[in-house]
Amino acid sequence: MMASPALIVGIFAAAVLLVLMSILWISGLLGGQHPNRNKNIPFESGLGANTSTHPRTPVAFYLLAVSFLVFELEAAFLFAWAVAFHALGWGPVVAGLAFMVILGLGLFYEWRMGGLQWH
Repeated sequence: MMASPALIVGIFAAAVLLVLMSILWISGLLGGQHPNRNKNIPFESGLGANTSTHPRTPVAFYLLAVSFLVFELEAAFLFAWAVAFHALGWGPVVAGLAFMVILGLGLFYEWRMGGLQWH
């Protein structure tokens, strides 16, 4: 008798969880946590173990990152359009060109408003 695919996937998932839990348990057993004074002294960077090492990120970075995501997503739509370009009629071609014009206008607007400047 052949087992159903759902049963096979369930057995595999249980085996994976068992292996992962075993690895975590063994690493905790062998490695352990032994905090002492030497582990809390500053290392090569001169910063203590409890010091935050990440400076604040400027807002300009987030604005530029969001702009990148928007234009990158629209570029992904254009790749799909470009693959089917030869098989399309005039309607989708004109719509794709209008989409690119709108993208260009959006990029021009962002450039004029200083959204691409890194201060």
